[in-house]
Amino acid sequence: MKTRECFELLAPHASDAVVVCALGMAANEWWAVTKSDETFYMHGAMGFASSFALGVALTMPKTPVWVLNGDGSMCMNLGSLLTEASQQPDNLKHLLVANRCYQTVGGLPMAGQHDTDYAAIARGAGAREAIRVRSLDEMRGALPRILAPGYLLTVLEVECEAIPIIPPPQPFEGAEMKYRFGRNMERRFGVSVFGSQGY
Repeated sequence: MKTRECFELLAPHASDAVVVCALGMAANEWWAVTKSDETFYMHGAMGFASSFALGVALTMPKTPVWVLNGDGSMCMNLGSLLTEASQQPDNLKHLLVANRCYQTVGGLPMAGQHDTDYAAIARGAGAREAIRVRSLDEMRGALPRILAPGYLLTVLEVECEAIPIIPPPQPFEGAEMKYRFGRNMERRFGVSVFGSQGY
């Protein structure tokens, strides 16, 4: 199955969630499906999307938080999985896009490309719930479990696709991305993200 097909199934259910995307194909494909400028796209910080999402989830325990992570990003900061598994907030969904390659830089294979079981790694770190989804039919069948209350790490086993190397498709990044996300959080939840100095 393809990343975009998975996201097309997930996107209609994301309206109540705060969504954080890892850099690379997770962010690019989520943007292609949703054009959401309320999502936080973690460009320039490989490996930290799950840590950022965990912080949001712990700070706002009544708000669903999704992190759309990449396997390359997770492996860049695998220790973050220990922290996440030690907390496992009920409002956090970790959706791991496992294409087993570094797709945005030409599809270079990851170490352990064919042998790594990310769900087993998560369970070994202490996660109570970690599942693998290998087809769109499995994805449709797993949606009720993915969307139900409670922490869950879902490994989306997707294809490494032959695509050209492209820059992030969002027409904004850096400071503008931070302020779009933060101002949306302020409007939506009535919280204070930025102080009087704008940071």
